[in-house]
Amino acid sequence: MDHAPPPPSPATVRVVVEDVCDLEERVSAAARRARECHRAVELVEPFVAECDHAARAGLIRRMDVALEVARRAAPGVEIRVGGAIELPRPRDPR
Repeated sequence: MDHAPPPPSPATVRVVVEDVCDLEERVSAAARRARECHRAVELVEPFVAECDHAARAGLIRRMDVALEVARRAAPGVEIRVGGAIELPRPRDPR
């Protein structure tokens, strides 16, 4: 008996868990948007060098906060953690 492949998982609402003052608001808005669209929310880590222990510790704390905010803002929404991405650097104003 042939089985159909599982349906592809729905697209996610992505939010980068970076060090910004409005991180909680961004995560909350993304989680609510994901719930409204019947999608998962994906918390994406910015790239941090493994040898930068202070930056990694800060990222872990921010990710913990982001997970808690997403759970509170949209109970029952699937939460995924995405791999590290390199954020574009600001352009040199010259």
